[in-house]
Amino acid sequence: MSLYRREEPAAVTVTPARLLLFGEDLWLKTAGLSGRLAPETAPSLGIALIGIEVHCSQTPTHLPQIDFRPSVISSESDYRHRTVEALRDYCRSFATNEQASPSPQTAARLKLDELGLRTNLWSLKRATARAIVEYEKLSRVDSYLAQQNSADQELQFLQLVLGACIEEIGLTLEASLPSVLRTRVFETFRSNERILEAKVDKGVPPALLCLIIQGSMPQSEFEMFTGLHSETAKIELAKLEALGILAVSNAKRGCLEPRLPGWLIACLLPHLS
Repeated sequence: MSLYRREEPAAVTVTPARLLLFGEDLWLKTAGLSGRLAPETAPSLGIALIGIEVHCSQTPTHLPQIDFRPSVISSESDYRHRTVEALRDYCRSFATNEQASPSPQTAARLKLDELGLRTNLWSLKRATARAIVEYEKLSRVDSYLAQQNSADQELQFLQLVLGACIEEIGLTLEASLPSVLRTRVFETFRSNERILEAKVDKGVPPALLCLIIQGSMPQSEFEMFTGLHSETAKIELAKLEALGILAVSNAKRGCLEPRLPGWLIACLLPHLS
């Protein structure tokens, strides 16, 4: 059943073209991120991000004093309108004191995810928190903004939120480039204390990099990729399983899948730290 329903608005509103352009860019960036991450790698990233967001110091607890208008999300509107409206709902949810289940924030995120924005693959909370900081800074510097009517203030804030979301997705998209990922995987194996203590063989990083990019790999192929003898490769596999950075696939017999615990995500996606 669709999460979108018709509501009678207090007044007819028109979404400005600049917000629609931001909404389109946000949607396209997310589509690019979804296409780049392997199906087996994405869920592991999503699980790690849940833990990171819970402990994130940049968690929005309040919004600027803006009187957000009720949004009207229609399934007949194009995805750009629906994206902007769903994001407005998310912003409005922080001013809602309802003790509903699911929470207003969760319900708003579900609307965004239904549009394909995959908020489990990037930090919506971090983006919103940055937009709040930028808006408050702008309000102090530009007294004209503080004097604008509520509708104009809302549009300015939504533009900042959209821009911050696009930037957040872009950082994750850049981190998942094979060349960037290779550099960070190799650096992690050279410097991370957990891995150094486990004394992981230098033949492992190239194989793990390939596994993260592909999403899954036959165990025999992974062992061959390390360049180690079979028995030695199995010992290294056991080390990686103990570190929580790979596991035997439940869906594909004889295959391995990557795992991305929070400490490894902090190395591969440092912008989340």
